[in-house]
Amino acid sequence: MTRRAAMLVLSAVLAAAAVAGCEPTAWILVQTIGPFIPEDKHVAEFDLTGKSLLVLVDVDDPMVASEYPRVEALLATGIADTLKDHQASGPVVPAYSVQAARRMERGFEQWSVAQAGEYFNVDLVMHVRLFEFRVKDNPSANVLNGYAETAIRLVSPETGQQVWPVLAEARLITAEGLPEADAVAAETREYEEEVAKGLAAKIARNFCTYKLSDLPLRPKVK
Repeated sequence: MTRRAAMLVLSAVLAAAAVAGCEPTAWILVQTIGPFIPEDKHVAEFDLTGKSLLVLVDVDDPMVASEYPRVEALLATGIADTLKDHQASGPVVPAYSVQAARRMERGFEQWSVAQAGEYFNVDLVMHVRLFEFRVKDNPSANVLNGYAETAIRLVSPETGQQVWPVLAEARLITAEGLPEADAVAAETREYEEEVAKGLAAKIARNFCTYKLSDLPLRPKVK
């Protein structure tokens, strides 16, 4: 039973008790049933607690990589920050370390996801494929309207096998930023960060347990 359903049931019982003139009974019900009303919460789909993690972001579209060179680091850092805020995982490889490996290690781009995980000696790799990322519907538009699309999965470096999701090749996650009109260049840069960090939080929350009431009522990125 959800918290909303439990509250409706409790309200109905209290109302009936009040109509019947049973105020002491109503008080007892509040004291006994009330504390057991469950909190609506999201439960982590995969438990990363204590596990070291590499967030490996691959940008599929070269044009996206060229136009938004910061998006890889923004996503990786945003995911790591959200996991840390919820104490949902062990240590996460910093984004700058991954970028350094891409520059310095010959053939890094041809490595498998498991090989990258072995290189950083982590328990799991969160592989994030970024298919689409934009802050405008078209370059000439004067309205910021962000959109991003990714596919994520968890891979074990030890076995080379995918461990999450179990019944699909990956989990598709999208994000949309609230439209903003007549933005200047500085605001466009901030909006890019907003969309990337909002997407990162949506990705990371799959692996966090938290109260739904903790989420903002009007998020900037949905």
